[in-house]
Order: sequence, then C-alpha cells, then structure tokens
Amino acid sequence: DHHDLPVTTATIRSLLDESPAATPATAHSNSLCQITTQPQNYTTGKYDRRSKRGKAPAAKAEPETKPKKQKQSASSQEEIMAPQNDELEEEVETLRVKCPRQPFHVDVSSQKSFYEEINIQPPIDSYDDRFSTNKTDDLEWWTVRLGDMVSIEVEHAQKVVGLVTFPFAVTWAPAEIVSIYRVHDNKAECLELREKLQSSDRHLILNDESFGDVMVEVRWFYRKHEIPGAGGKSSKPQSNDGEEELEELFETDQIDSCPAECLLSPIKLFEASRPEDSLPSVMSGMPCIYFHCRRYWSIHRKSFIPSGLLSNRIERGRMHSKYKAALSKLTSSSSNNGKKLSGGYSWKEGFQSAIQKLSLAEAAADVQVHGMELRCREQERRHIGSFLRKAIRGLEQPLNNSQDDDSASGGDEGLMNTKSSIFICGPPGTGKTASVRSIINELQEEQASGKLPEFNFIALNGMEMRSPFDSYVKFWEALSGTMKERLSAGAAAAKLEEFFGDGDNDNRNEDRSKKPITVLMLDEIDYLVTKKQTILYNFFDWPLRATSARLIVIGISNTINLPERLSMKLQSRLGGERCHFKSYTVDETVAILKTRLDGDASQVFDEDAIKFASRKTGNLSGDIRKAFQMCKVAAQNALDDYASGRRRIVEGSHPTVKISDVQRGSRDMYTSIIHKAISCSSSYEALVLIAIGALKKAKVGKDIVSLDVQEMLTKIESIANGSGEERYLSARLSLGDLLGILSRLGDAGILTLTTPKHSNHPWPLIQTSLEPYEINSSYRNTPHSKLAEKHLAEQRLF
Repeated sequence: DHHDLPVTTATIRSLLDESPAATPATAHSNSLCQITTQPQNYTTGKYDRRSKRGKAPAAKAEPETKPKKQKQSASSQEEIMAPQNDELEEEVETLRVKCPRQPFHVDVSSQKSFYEEINIQPPIDSYDDRFSTNKTDDLEWWTVRLGDMVSIEVEHAQKVVGLVTFPFAVTWAPAEIVSIYRVHDNKAECLELREKLQSSDRHLILNDESFGDVMVEVRWFYRKHEIPGAGGKSSKPQSNDGEEELEELFETDQIDSCPAECLLSPIKLFEASRPEDSLPSVMSGMPCIYFHCRRYWSIHRKSFIPSGLLSNRIERGRMHSKYKAALSKLTSSSSNNGKKLSGGYSWKEGFQSAIQKLSLAEAAADVQVHGMELRCREQERRHIGSFLRKAIRGLEQPLNNSQDDDSASGGDEGLMNTKSSIFICGPPGTGKTASVRSIINELQEEQASGKLPEFNFIALNGMEMRSPFDSYVKFWEALSGTMKERLSAGAAAAKLEEFFGDGDNDNRNEDRSKKPITVLMLDEIDYLVTKKQTILYNFFDWPLRATSARLIVIGISNTINLPERLSMKLQSRLGGERCHFKSYTVDETVAILKTRLDGDASQVFDEDAIKFASRKTGNLSGDIRKAFQMCKVAAQNALDDYASGRRRIVEGSHPTVKISDVQRGSRDMYTSIIHKAISCSSSYEALVLIAIGALKKAKVGKDIVSLDVQEMLTKIESIANGSGEERYLSARLSLGDLLGILSRLGDAGILTLTTPKHSNHPWPLIQTSLEPYEINSSYRNTPHSKLAEKHLAEQRLF
C-alpha cells in the first residue's frame, strides 16, 4: 500500500520500478512517468505551458481518442474564457466550483468580481489508478484560498517524451493562486453584486450555487528539469546520510490565467529539503505533493534571483499580478493621520509621528494611494480630472448622474471627445506627478463602480531611460501585460504602431470599444527630445490616429516653454490642452505643513519654526520636498538632543522644534564636511556620484532610494558617453572597479552599501541621504560642475 508514502520524485521512481507492465494502459503510464531531460521551448523566454479546462479525461487505455480541450498559451495575455459554443459546453458534464462567500471587490467596468476563496470538487477521475483506487467515493469539497500552492492540469505546446504525470492521469504543473475572480455577462449583474457587497457583510455565506465562469490567476513554479542549465535527469535526491530529500521547486515571475476547474490537488512547500515531520501522501482523499523551495528563477532576466523567506512568497506573487488594484483592497487600511494617542500625549511618540509623516514616501502614499487631500492644488486637479474623465469616456454618452462638474457637456457637443493629450508643466516639487497619480487613483475607483469605462494606466519617466528610444521598449513591455515582452527599440515601435495605428475603417468604432483604454503618463519628457523629435511625435500622434485601441497621453515637464521650443509639426500633435503648476508660495507651504502635521504631530513644531522653513524653501526653489526634508531633519536633531539629555525639558511643558533647530537642519542640508569631500572627488568618483544623483532624481516621491549595481553601471556608461569629455569617456568601469569606488565613498560616509536579507535584488544595494541638488551644489566651481549641472540641475533653463 503506497498511500502512506509522501509523493516525491523518489516515491514516483520506486512505484514505477515495482509496478508490472501487464496491460497496455500500465505500459503507457510507465513510459510517461520518467523525468524528462529534454529542455522545453525557450525561444520566447518562457516555459510554454498551456492550461486548460479540467474535464473528465478519456480512458487511459485509448489516449488517441481523448477529446481535444480548450487550451491557452502561457505567453498569451488573453485569458481563457468559458466555452462559447454548444459542442464544448456538452463536454463539461458538471460544474464543480463554488464561491462560498461574497467577493471582496467588484469591478463593474471590467465585469469581474474578486474572491478570497472558492470550493472545488476534487477531480477524482484525473487521479492515477495506483494512487486513487476508489474513484466512486464522493470527496469533500476542497477549499482553495489566495496564496495556496496547487497542481494544475496543463497541456504542452509540443509533445514531450517521458513527461511525469503521476499521481495524476493527466499532465500537470505546480503553481500558486494569485487571484480568484468571476467574469460576469453584463454590467447590471456586477452593479447588483456591488450594491449587495456595500450594504451587507462581506463574509456573508452565498447560496449553494456552482459557477462555470470562475477564473484563477496563477504564478507558475518550475521544476529543475524545466530550467536550462539547472540540470536535467537526476538520480534519486538523497542527503549525505542516505535519507531521501524533497525535490526542489523554483519560484518564477510568470503569470497566467486559467479556469478554476483545471485545479487538481494541493501542494506543500518547505524551506528545508528534509522536513522533520512525516508527510502524508493523502489529504482529504486528494494526493498531496511536497517540494522544497529556496530559489527564484526570473523568466524575464533568464537568471536566478535570491527569493528571500518562504513566508513572503504570497507578497512576491502579488507583485506580478495583473489585478494589483483589486488585491490591494484586501490589505488597504485607512490612514491614521489625525488620530490621538489613547493614553494621552507622549512627546516621543509625537516626534516619531511627525518624522514619519514628513518622509516623502509616506506623503506620496497618502496622496496617491490613500486619497489624502492635496492642498493648494485644487484648481489644477479639477482641470486634469475634467480632461481625463472626458477623454476616457470618449465615445460614450456622459453620465447624467455624475457629480463631476465636467460630466454634463450637453448634447450639442456630440458623443466624441477629440482631445487625447495634455501637457503639464511647472518647477520641480510643485505636485505635478502627485496630482496626476492621485487623480488616477480616483478614476480607478470610479471605474470599479461603473462610472467610467475600463482603462489601463502606464507611467514612464524619461530620466529612467538609458536612451530616449528605450521608451518604446518600456511602453510595449508594460502594454504586453503579464507577458512583459521585451523587444528591441525598432521592433517595439513597430508593435506599438500596429497596436495603435490605423486599422480597418469599417470596424473602427467596434474595435475601439473592445480594447481597454490606455492612459500613458510621460514624466520628464524633456529627456525624450531627440534631434528629429520623432519619439515625442509618435507618442502624441498615436492618440490621434488610434483606431483599434485608444490612447490618452499625459506629458509632464519641468520646462514651461518646452512646446514652443519644439517643431511646429510636433506642436500640432501636443494640442492646446495645458496645465501650469506654479511654485508654492510661503502661505501655501505653511498650509501644507500644517495639514501634514496634524494630530499628535501638530504639537511638535512651533508656529515660527514652520514659517521659517516655509520662507527658506520659498527663497531657494519653492520645492515642497525641501520643506519636508528640512523639517524632518530638524525634528530628528531635536529628538536626539532631548532623548540624550543634551537639552532640558522645561517643567510643565513638552519639547518642541524651534527656529534654531530648523536653521541647523538647513545648514546640515547645504553645508557639511561631506559636501566638501564630494567637491574633492576624482573624475571617476564624480561620475559615480552624478549617476547616483540622476537615478535618485528620477525616483521622485521615495524617501529611501535603493539602487543596484547593475543599473548604476548602465547609467554611468550613458552619462560618460553623452559628456563628450575625455576624462569621462575613458571610464570603462567593471563591476569590481565600481564596487571599489563605492567602498571608498562608503568609508567617507557619503553612501552605504547594503545586502538586505528580505530582498529579490541579486546585487548590493546603494543608499545615500544626499539629494541630487546637494550633489550638484557640491560640484559648483569644480571641473565637474558642467556635468553635474547637466544631469542634476533643479530647473532646466534654456
């Protein structure tokens, strides 16, 4: 009796050795149950698995008569939908999937509802005869939750000799459940479900009803023989003392969607190759397969990446999900801004709260994700929001019940909105990007409630591109969804032209309504200007010519007169829709800081200290980020002084941040020994620091920016080639050379090199507290001032 043995590779081999080959069916199974040594088709960079709808398979003795089933390539971005013809519907004898609870999110525009768990009737007819001896028994319903590891019935693009099927009668592959959703027939059904969800308990038990349209988004896990170079056919895995070890499984970043009916049985993962406890091979009548997992294979990088702890596996899977917005509803929580401490005011907790709220990452998350009000930008947000709502609706009739002041455009204007691009300009740190992202967050909520059509949002930053032509590559990679198809710049441009270009005029309106709208935000478009200006021309021309798919472009620049400096041909494509962000005034900066420092944090700063920081910021650049950082440094210094006893706390009062603290913080930001050390750096060290500043400037809104060595090498090469000076052009830094320079700069306290334990980065991470403008300021009146000014200047003046 093999039911007591854990299902591992060694168990499979031992069963094959013991099983007689008396019948054709058994002989056929024996030929299949061998570990294959043939690599799969890697021409697309992915293991070509094809998931299919789970149905009762034909008799194993007659595999040639097995009915053909619907299948879907893993490299395809189209999801597997329910059968659309009567012939396929007749093949599905029973529906074996139930949704026992209310969905946690309903997206009306995409006609999808998302669930935390489903109940599945185990497919006992798909289990191997030697494993499941009694297929007539009714098994209990199997509960599958988000993050569970499961085995999935698959089809391969090519016939593979010696493919393992045991303990099933069908080919299978391991995967992780990333999301669970239903595809509804119409929006009315979604609206009714959404109303029930908002008016009742989300954990309310539904009627005992089976569904045939339940889909699962899965993340494939690879076995060793499926990865090129990882090893093919291997002997029975054993440790040094001869005991059996579990087969290794590899995490990947490959995402696919398939019907929930193709799920077969659960899988259990362990970090150790030899678990201490015994492993039963049967769980609730289903075969349970065991693996150990410690490594991560990236199909896009085609390399191994440290995977971190197995306990963080679910979070890593959701990073690659197509439905991040829906999954965020599971973990989203309201901001604690303004909440008082239950035990009374504690000055230490008040300081810590203020420091946290003044971090750029926290402020960006509150505005862009949590929906916190963006002060002093109400008029600009109304302008951008009005434009985007009209552009997204496009061919649709404006909603009569919308609360937006721009929705009722009147019947005389027609149904077609021709404006498809907007140009946003203003100095750095004036809320341009934050405003757009916060508006997009609001529009995504309106989309989920059915007030707007479905749209996809893609953000590109010109400063992050090694070359302006890389914008084609990044755009197509994001547009291709879970495929993340990475092509050359020319091939990507051709794909984009085919996707957005002129189509069949007869089916123009029909085709445009079938595909989701794409909203593209092009930040720092100054860096996408080329000699012939073809890149920006194409990006702003596609929305005007798009027939098969609609495109809306938001261009953001720090240069106010950029359109006037472009050719007349390109100006005609930009259109006349403009939105200008002015620098924050002193009063506006005071209002923003007070709004941010509410609750316990409001008692940390003196009124005069906030006004001084606001005036100081206004005199420098009007960048609100500088005010945040100045106040944060002042609060940190004051907290250290009071906590260490260097400053006394007056009896009957609590510590506060005073003007002197802000003054000291301002001096620390602009004049320090580190800045003097930077000014004395060599040419190669200057090249490295300017590259760090340029990369950090591109990642606006992040309080702590971590850069890996690989992107540093790419940026250094780009800056050196564009400098035109021999001192930089001669820099051909290897990985060892760069690490040596970074080590010296780290010893000087300019930056730090870290190797975090819980990270997927294969290279050391670089962090520095210096801002780009500080590095630029340090190189003034030095031989490197021209290069620093070119890449780190706050405002691009012409």
